[in-house]
Formats: sequence, C-alpha cells, structure tokens
Amino acid sequence: MTRSDQAAPLGGVSPATTRVMNLAHFLTQSARRFPNAIGFVWGEQQWTWSELEARVDAMADALVSRFGVRKGDRILVQSSNNNQMFESMFACFRIGAVWVPTNFRQSPDEVAFLAQASGARGMICHAAFPAHAEACQQAAQLDFVIAIGSADFGPDYDVIVEEHLGKRAESPPIFRDDPCWFFFTSGTTGRPKAAVLTHGQMAFVITNHLCDLMPGTGPSDASIVVAPLSHGAGVHQLVQVAHGVKTILPAAEKLDVAAIWQLVERWKVSNLFTVPTILKMLIEDPSVDRFDHSSLRYVIYAGAPMYRTDQKRALAKLGPVL
Repeated sequence: MTRSDQAAPLGGVSPATTRVMNLAHFLTQSARRFPNAIGFVWGEQQWTWSELEARVDAMADALVSRFGVRKGDRILVQSSNNNQMFESMFACFRIGAVWVPTNFRQSPDEVAFLAQASGARGMICHAAFPAHAEACQQAAQLDFVIAIGSADFGPDYDVIVEEHLGKRAESPPIFRDDPCWFFFTSGTTGRPKAAVLTHGQMAFVITNHLCDLMPGTGPSDASIVVAPLSHGAGVHQLVQVAHGVKTILPAAEKLDVAAIWQLVERWKVSNLFTVPTILKMLIEDPSVDRFDHSSLRYVIYAGAPMYRTDQKRALAKLGPVL
C-alpha cells in the first residue's frame, strides 16, 4: 500500500485515503510473468494470460471511450458462465466501475429489480436473455446494453473487443474502500440485497485464501469451475488469477459430473470450489472412479454445512483434501 496525495490526520494514514492495488492488476501481473501460459480454458477454447489481458484492456477501453463509463458506475451482467463474463469482471475493476452479476436463472422481472436497486448505468447480457435486457432497459433506463453473442438489443461483445484491441483505458486511482462488486443475496426472505465488496476487502480475501485455504498454489496448478462465476466461484477464480493459476470452465451450462472428472484428469486440476450439494453429486457419480483425480489438493466447499456421512464418503473417495 502507498499513501495517497490527500492529507492524512496527525498520527497516521486515514483508511479512507489509503490506496490499494486495483484488483485488475492481478491479471496484469500474471500476463507479464506468464504471457504465453494458458490462463483460461472454456470447452475447447484456450486463452493465454497475455490474450486475456489484451481482451480485458480492449473491453475496458470500450466501456470508457465508447460508452462513457466512469469510476463508480454500476454494470449489470446477466449471463451463464463463459469467458466474456469472466473478462467483464476485470474490465469493470480496471476502470473503477462496479461489477453487478446476477443469478442468470432469475426471471426478467427479478433481474430488472437488480438493475434498478443497483443503479446500473449499463448492462452486459448474453444473447439468450433478450427478455431480461428489455425488462432492465425499461426498469432502469440503461444508457447501453452489450450482447454476448449476436442479439438485437445491443452490439456484440466480441466485435467490440476486436475493434478496441491494442487500446488501453487509463485506470483511475483506486482506494481500499472503493466498491468493486455488488454481491446480491438470493432474496429467499425478501427482496435481494447487495453486499458491497470493496477492492481492499477482496485483496484481503485473496491473501487469506492463498495463505490459509490453498497454501502453495501457483502457476503449475489448475482450478475447475463447478458453480456460477456470479457468486462464490467468482471470488475463488480471483484468487487463481492472483497466482497465475489456469481456470478450467466446463463447456456445458448444466453440471455434467463425468465431464468434470474427465477435465480434472486431463488438466491435472489441483483445486475446486463448490457447495455440499454439488460435492455430494460429484462423489456419488460412478465416473469418480473412472478418472484420475489424484492431482486434487484442495476441495473447498461453502455456503452450508455438510452432513458428516457425506464428509466421510468424500474423504474416502478423494483423500484428505476437503
């Protein structure tokens, strides 16, 4: 951390004026250290760290120069897992905008409420959700919508990236308490509410994960995504980027247990983040015995307690990695 140009009170540095590293710089660091190493895999597609960095730079530049996004603006993202969603997180962080991912299974009206409640300025929406884009435009009077794929409601994300490749937006100063992510609750007991995650808070979470949850994690490792990037899995992948760990994203939108274990074997996956329900499905499927999963060192589950019987079964199948 370094001291900002603003005046600090006598006796120390004011927490509000203490500058921290922009979370998007983790991607930049991995791109500089391991430019030609694979950083992200989605199905049969692969991107090196330098390619990811270039795509994030391009989208960040487009958000600023073409759509007028400024620090503090909220960008709603409605999409299932894909590389564009992953990139959009870092593009928002890079320019000081706030990433507002939805649960993509929510209805158009539910997502429209998130657009309104978050004060979203713009939206990145997968082409498969035109009704969601329309509902959000009506509810929040968005300035722009970008489509992931070809759609009538906005320009294509990948076309925009191609047009802005080689350009880089200037990152504004980022401070510890600047928001980076509105993490919405499920709304099971009322309307969803946004937990405001900040750059400083998430930098601490990343450090905590690397020191306490996954010590020794580094560029020779691989992490597989078995949950939506919009929530806990997105936090987990931030940690991977910080230490140059490649992310493996299954091609199927729905959970395909056999495909997960096949990818674990193929990429020698060393860690995954999940919830007890999914972990139970992973260890009870016969495919767990067909593929080599000896590369796993850390299987992290969260969100709910796990039944002791299921814990024992998981330990018996996977070893002491939970």
